[in-house]
Amino acid sequence: MLLISGGLIWRLVHFQILDSQRYIAHGESQRMQREEVLAQRGSILDRYGIDLAVSVPRRSLVANARHVDDPVLTARALVQIIGGDLVELENKLSSGKQFVYLSRQVEDRFVEAVLSLKLSGVYAQKEQSRVRPDGDAVLAIIGRTDIDGNGISGLEKSHDKYLSGENGLKIVERDLRGSTIPGGEYSLEPAENGETIVLTLDRSLQFEAEKIMISGVERAGAQGGLLVAMRPSTGEILASVAVERNPDGVIKQVSEHRSATWTFEPGSIMKPLTFSAVMDAGIASTESVRKVADEIHVHDSDFSDWFDHDETEWSVSEILFRSSNVGTILWAQEIGPSLLHNKLQKFGIGRKSELNFPGEANGILLPVEKWSGTSLPTIAIGQGVSVTPIQMLTAYATIANRGLKPAPTLIRGVGDTVEMTVNPLSTQPERILEGRTAESLVEIIETVVSSGTGRNAQIPGYRVAGKTGTAWKPQVGGYGEEEEDRRYVVSFAGFFPVDEPEIVALVVVDEPSAAFDSGGKAAAPIFADFAKFAARQLRIPSEDEKIDSSLSERVVALTPVQAGLFNAAINELPIEELPEEIAGSLVE
Repeated sequence: MLLISGGLIWRLVHFQILDSQRYIAHGESQRMQREEVLAQRGSILDRYGIDLAVSVPRRSLVANARHVDDPVLTARALVQIIGGDLVELENKLSSGKQFVYLSRQVEDRFVEAVLSLKLSGVYAQKEQSRVRPDGDAVLAIIGRTDIDGNGISGLEKSHDKYLSGENGLKIVERDLRGSTIPGGEYSLEPAENGETIVLTLDRSLQFEAEKIMISGVERAGAQGGLLVAMRPSTGEILASVAVERNPDGVIKQVSEHRSATWTFEPGSIMKPLTFSAVMDAGIASTESVRKVADEIHVHDSDFSDWFDHDETEWSVSEILFRSSNVGTILWAQEIGPSLLHNKLQKFGIGRKSELNFPGEANGILLPVEKWSGTSLPTIAIGQGVSVTPIQMLTAYATIANRGLKPAPTLIRGVGDTVEMTVNPLSTQPERILEGRTAESLVEIIETVVSSGTGRNAQIPGYRVAGKTGTAWKPQVGGYGEEEEDRRYVVSFAGFFPVDEPEIVALVVVDEPSAAFDSGGKAAAPIFADFAKFAARQLRIPSEDEKIDSSLSERVVALTPVQAGLFNAAINELPIEELPEEIAGSLVE
């Protein structure tokens, strides 16, 4: 009895004194349950507050394998409702683990069906699922999250720190069956929900751009194309769509944000940038004249114009209006490689933009020391240089802004509502062109639309400026030796209204058919269709509406007596019959 009593006393001393903390901790681990309180991932909205990506509550089926009475029967019951692999479910349920996922983010009807079976050890856990109400319409820009709600692509990834929030922690004391113990310990550290991000995108413009691009690519018999539009004064991107013809011949929107990740050789839409360097350097003005032949030899290559002509004296305006390759090369030789390279760099060519989009491409603009003998002439006319659509769009926004380069952005602000927005990434516009140079370029490229190769980009009632582009598409081994082997990328970049631009847009059509092998034929009509819709959607006043508005303001400014006399005046009452002071006011 003494030995037995001594042994019991020793064990009590061991449990309660010598090794007490380990057993206390083990007891607490059985009673105290730590539960993560999930933070609500922030929503992504368009510029008017319409949901583009939201998190909705979902439940996952989980199990405590230690509490499962019969793993085999339980697995058979589950597979009848949630499907899946029977053997895999059996292995999970017999693993002995306290926590295993059986099926993630299950529809409520399946969760309720499983819970109604009252299977031991099987229960539901709250989670969140990311939903895009418009489906894949803006997937290329918004991106995806993984099943745990972490951003893995697009804005979901690049702005994850704003969207994700901070999870909280709840500690509760439970009994053996998992029920909360009344009066037991309880603590809660609440979650901090993620921020709402308001994009610059206009959902209506985005949907219309997709429809117009699909129609335009189909009409041109092309392999694909893209359209990206910006508000030039702020750099806000209003729409960005890329489409592609699949192996079945169906044209659909792609899930890649090609406006930022794709590169192409721009062709003649590069020429206004080249002449901006020429005029900013003081080498020439719009009226400066040179003799231009239809062919020029540089280093070991011949360059020709896209149309035959005799040697003619053309001004800078005429060269750009006619999109003369030879004339552009002649003036580029005047400024040399360094000045041209520096100006293109200032426009943002060859480096990532301020967009900060995952996977954004740099484009290719080689350092001057790596230029060959033909680099200057080819780059001046938009070949031998690779750009992203965002880079070219920003360059034309700079011209539209009369020399101020905006920082392109997809983020209008971060906050709880559309009204409470502060963009943490905003950047001030940078002047890279002299105002007079930009104004001269605007005047020239306006004539390109009014009476040149960009006539198909005209919008009734609005003044439009822009430039068409046609470039040979690089292939394995060059650009295609024979004419019939060549492939083209055609484009149009432009903006409107000319005086106070509200929209600048770039349209690129990839590999159009032979009948649409120029920017004027394939890309300009797409620009016009989109611009007409944008003018209505954004209520951009036409030239006539501006005049009417100006007249209305003047009428409102008249006194009642003057207004009465004004009515008489417009009804052909001779102005000589009016009092002198009133007549003077009306004339003014």
